[in-house]
Formats: sequence, C-alpha cells, structure tokens
Amino acid sequence: MTRTLCQSGTVLHALWRFVVLMVAGCALATALTANAAPSQERVTLQLKWRHQFQFAGYYAALFKGYYWDAGLDVDIREAQSGEDPIQQVLSGHAEYGVGTSDLLLLRQGGKPVVVLAAIFQHSPLTLLVRRESGIRSLPDLVGKRVMIEPNSAELFALLKRSGVDSDALKIASHTFTANDLIAGKLDAMSAYSTDEPFELKEAGVAYDLFEPRSAGIDFYGDNLFTTENEIRKHPDRVRAFREATLKGWAYAMQHQEEIIDLILTQYGERHSADHLRFEAKVMERLLQPTLVQPGYMHLARWQHIADTYASLGLLPASTSLEGFLYEDVANADSERNRRWLVITLAGLLIFAAIAGYVLRLNWRLHASRERQRVIVDAAPLALFVLSDENRIQDWNRAAETTFGWKSDDVRGRNMLDFVPPETERGALMSLLDDARRDKSSTRSGETWANTADGRRIRCEWRFAAMPSSDGRQSRLVAMAIDVTAQRELESRLQLMAHADPLTGLANRSLFYDRVERALSLAQRHTGHVALIYIDLDDFKRVNDTQGHEAGDIVLRTIAMRLRRLVRESDTVARIGGDEFVILLQEVGDREAAMAVANKAEEAICLPIEVRPAQFAHVGGSIGVSLSPQHGTDSEALLRSADAAMYRIKHGGKRGVACAS
Repeated sequence: MTRTLCQSGTVLHALWRFVVLMVAGCALATALTANAAPSQERVTLQLKWRHQFQFAGYYAALFKGYYWDAGLDVDIREAQSGEDPIQQVLSGHAEYGVGTSDLLLLRQGGKPVVVLAAIFQHSPLTLLVRRESGIRSLPDLVGKRVMIEPNSAELFALLKRSGVDSDALKIASHTFTANDLIAGKLDAMSAYSTDEPFELKEAGVAYDLFEPRSAGIDFYGDNLFTTENEIRKHPDRVRAFREATLKGWAYAMQHQEEIIDLILTQYGERHSADHLRFEAKVMERLLQPTLVQPGYMHLARWQHIADTYASLGLLPASTSLEGFLYEDVANADSERNRRWLVITLAGLLIFAAIAGYVLRLNWRLHASRERQRVIVDAAPLALFVLSDENRIQDWNRAAETTFGWKSDDVRGRNMLDFVPPETERGALMSLLDDARRDKSSTRSGETWANTADGRRIRCEWRFAAMPSSDGRQSRLVAMAIDVTAQRELESRLQLMAHADPLTGLANRSLFYDRVERALSLAQRHTGHVALIYIDLDDFKRVNDTQGHEAGDIVLRTIAMRLRRLVRESDTVARIGGDEFVILLQEVGDREAAMAVANKAEEAICLPIEVRPAQFAHVGGSIGVSLSPQHGTDSEALLRSADAAMYRIKHGGKRGVACAS
C-alpha cells in the first residue's frame, strides 16, 4: 500500500509540474504577444448613411484607439446617394458594413453575408409622413410618392401586412435628406426615428410615423456584417474588428457628449449638436445599453425575423440560419455569454478532475487529506466537502467569496441548516440523497441559496459521492456556481421579447397570444372576453408643442394608470404609438366591460405633469368589443373594437362606444 501511495504521489507531482509549466508557457506567450508591435492592417467600414450619431460606436473605436490597438487601420466611409452599401461590401470595396435585417433575405438569395453583431436591439426604420397630407393609415399611401432607401424589406413587410401592394406606390430613390418631404414634393419617406423627425420638428412641420413594431414586426437594426470570404481568410482580423467595435459602442453610449463633439469636429456640422443629442436619446431606447451588452443577438430572435418574412411570402418556410451568424456569436448565444461559458467549463473540468480522482482512488485520497485540501482550496469555483450527515468538512476560498461565510465559521455545521432557504431545503436534500445513491455519476440542480449578508442568490449545484475508506460512510464533493446575474439577464431578454420597451406593457405579439388563450378558455367555460381599444386624443399636439420627452412621460403615465384599473389576470398592451388595448378575461357582461372602459377614459383625461408645474392634457377615444357577440378570434374582436373607437373619434373624440 505504501508503494501505491508513493506512486500516486509521484504521478500527482509530475502532473502538477506539467500544469505549472503549461501555465507559465501560456503566460510567457501572452506577454510576448502583448509586447509585440502589431502590424496595422488597413480595412474599410461601409456605413449605410451619412456621418451622424447613428454610427457613434465606430467613431469611438477609431478615435479612442481601439481599432489601432487591435492592429487595424480603419477607414470609415459614409454612404453615397445611388450606392448600395451592402453591395460595396459584396464587391470587395469594403471589408465590413452596416445593414438592416434585409441581410437575411440576401443570405437566402445566395449572397455570402454574415452578421457579426446586432447594434440596435430594435430597428429605428419607419415611414414618415407630413400630418397635413391627410395620410392617416398605410392604405392612404396608394398612388402616393414615397421615397424608400435600399434594403428596407421590413417596411415592405409592414405595407404588405397592412394590405398595401408596393407596386401601387410611386417609389423614388432616397436622397438622404428630408428636404423634399418638408417641401411637400413627397408624400412619405423611409426614415430613422432617431434622425429625420428632428428635421421636421425644426422646420415646424407636424408629422406622423408608421413603425413596423406597431404591426408586430420587431427586427434588429444596424447590424454589423462582413462576408464569408473575409472570415475564411482573416478570422483573427474579423474577431479583432468586432471586439474593438463593440468596445467603441460601450464607450460611445456612456460618453455621448464627448462623441457628439468628436462628430462635429471630425465630420463637419451636417447636423447640429441638438440634432445629435436627439439621436443619442432615441438610440438609448433602441440599443438598451443598460439591459444588454453591445452587439448582443439571439438565434431565436433571428429565427422569429425569418418566420416573419416567411409569413409574408418573402422567404420560404423553415428557413435555415446556418452560416448566417458569426460563429463566435452563435457559440456565445447557445450559452448566453462566452465568458460565462469559459468560467463554467473551467470549473466543471476542475470539478470533474476532483470527483473522478475521488471515485478512482476512494480511500487513497482519504489518506492524502492535506493534498485534497490544497486542490479544493485553490479551485476558482465554490467547492466544499460534506460528511455523510451533510456537515461541512472543507470550504474553499471561492465558497467564502460566493456565500460570505468564512471556512472556520461553517466547518462542522450542517449545510442544510443555513445555506438553502427553508422553501428550498427539500429540493437540495433530494439532490444530496440522489448523489449518495448513485455513486458512479454526479447530480446537478438549481436552487436559491442564502448568503452571510442576507441576500439570496441563484445557485447551480453539482454533487459527487466520495466513499470513505471503510466503505460505509459516504462523503460528497459539492460545487456551487452563482448564476444570479445570468438568470436576471435571461429574464430581461425574455421581457424585451414580449414587452414594449417604453412602457413595459405587453407588446402586440404577446397581446395576441393572450387573447387567443383567453378565448380558448372562455369557449370551454362558456364565458366572455372583452377588448377595450384606446386611441389617445391630442397626443400628437403634446409631442409637437412640449417635445418627445413629454410625450414619453404621457405614455408611461397612461400605461401605469391603465394597469391600476384592471385585475392581475387581465392584460394591458401598447400596440401602436398612442394606441393601447385592454384584455378583460372572464368579464361578466357588456355593462361590466363598459364600466372599466369608462374608468379608463376618466383616468386618461386627468392632467399629467411632464415638467415641474407644466402639465399635458390628452383624452381617449375608446371602443369595446366582446366575445362571442362581436367575434370569436383576436382579429375579429380587435376590428370590432377599432370600428367602435373610430365612431367616437369621428364624432368629436373623448368617449366610449361598444361595438354594434
């Protein structure tokens, strides 16, 4: 036995020397690489528009030296009238470009485009019209002069979903300004909600926007892309360009005034400082930098975009996204976060090594207790050893950091007495019992856990049995990973996919889903469902006279008031710029629905303070429909409520009507 232990020690000693040499070698290689002077590779970034805050992150990456530090000499080229920016990249005149979600259509059409990052979480692309034109809905555009920029498929999808054939429009090439619309030479134009509305406001021209999101078409915007050829020939350059770009975007959104000054100094004063500030403010809602990291994109969201195109006949059904997303992004998307993946895998490898070693050597490791303690204590993730009574025998430094208790404070205590909350104790006990019953594999699960400072964290657990030398008692090696931040990010992303970013209310897609579920439930129980369709009166006047910031305050306040009126089982949604819908589940009768609608009208009409001692006043034209009298599906009910609302709107505004 002594010889066996010596041999085991010799092997471990050799393994330890190997690990030390490998780490030292990696550190030396990293240092040499870091100290080597990079040779600058010249590349071109093709923008999709003229220089403005829309591209702030790229300017920050250039002038803060992020591109240069990555070994890149970058030329940022603005778009020119008559040029297709995407074609500039495909033809080799630029290595990288900025494009809309049309890139997906081009990919399916055989073009070798690959998306590297989604800069805008919500597309700013919209149709802009003069209010005095009399265009109140998209069908009013038939026969009208419309200026649309290249690669605007989401706008054509909006038109198609609204029953408008693009062939019925008089489409003109884009001039990159709103001058013709302001002068009345055009009836509508494609625009960015971050840009041209400011020009019309400055010119004193009232305007309306038709946004794809109001029709449930919620796409990414301003995607950074390249070609398969660039990735195949220069993979390191692509990775460096992407990382430097995203670093630039993080800096730009945190230092907006600095980048505005930079744009004015380096690229001229095509836009005023106030115009650039307007861009930056609107972009905050579209990029959502406080919720997600710059460039984040989700495979499922792209699949939803593909499905939307397919539903409109622009793509075949079951379109494959293979090869469309940059490999590094696709891999990161599958685990939410590449850094998290690296840390987790490293921890799992360490854990597997410890657990495997324990299972193979059993009592030998028991005899080498001090060596085990060193290994456990040095692990980068929370590791601890439990006795057969779940008492803590070892508790490493990472466990101290994760949970807050020092090793001396917890050694000998039963972990079930203080680590899990009382509601989670049974679930954790089941994991421990399963691990002891099946000694050949690990057991994993996820629960809440307490910390020394009174917080609760979400923990991912791994347990492996470690039999003692007498073969009867069974200790456990436990690993805990704090996944609280990861789960919170997942919740935020889930909310983003189904919520209106300004008000936090349900968006159109979630609303339709809940209506269909409510109707299905009502049919089974012979109940009623009611829809209350609300169109704000005089909201445009607030935007025009008191500014968009005041308009946002009005919308958020109305949303809050409507939520307070209804039960938790009901749903309030924002489905358009100033349009809201309330879903009442299991409503008693017409009078009950009308009572809620009248309360909503009263709440909307109350003054709203938009600035100290400055108030905005709006009203509501409201239509009500009930199932099954006015329809048995969501579309029919919404049309009935919409028709009732328009009776109020055309009859003088501010009131409630029930569908006939």
